[in-house]
Amino acid sequence: METDGVLHNVLNAIIRSATKLLVEELWIEASVEGAYQSVDKVTLRKYTTMVGIGGALNLLFYTTYDDLLLDQITAKFVYGAYQEDEFAELRESAAGEIANIFIGQALNDFPNGGSGVNITPPVTIEDAKSIFKSSGSQILSAILLTPYGKMEFNVIGSTGERTPSHR
Repeated sequence: METDGVLHNVLNAIIRSATKLLVEELWIEASVEGAYQSVDKVTLRKYTTMVGIGGALNLLFYTTYDDLLLDQITAKFVYGAYQEDEFAELRESAAGEIANIFIGQALNDFPNGGSGVNITPPVTIEDAKSIFKSSGSQILSAILLTPYGKMEFNVIGSTGERTPSHR
């Protein structure tokens, strides 16, 4: 299967998983904005979570959130009271957990049913600016719209030369 087809299949599985979780479990309306796009550069929002997808696949998954949307997701993940100064840490934890859930629930719909695929723990970064496509890589992007803002999903695959760079 060509890299572009693998990226599309993986992104499609993650989008279905994300939409289902947002709508059915977090009660946040969500819909895909337009078609998936092949891009050369991804402009990141304040919070971005990355998960490596390895083993039988060699991909990176990034999701980047509008602040208000991540705040809403965080509030739905938190049980009980919390101190105002704890919210930033809770938000980072929720961002990682939500990405982990999206991918974990999508694995069976990956190429070959996810057989031989492993994922890295999520890493959330704050205030990164962008991701650029390097030679030999492809980036496929999709956007989920919600009443609280957008969540952008990006799957990056290498065709063998180099991995994407951060700036």
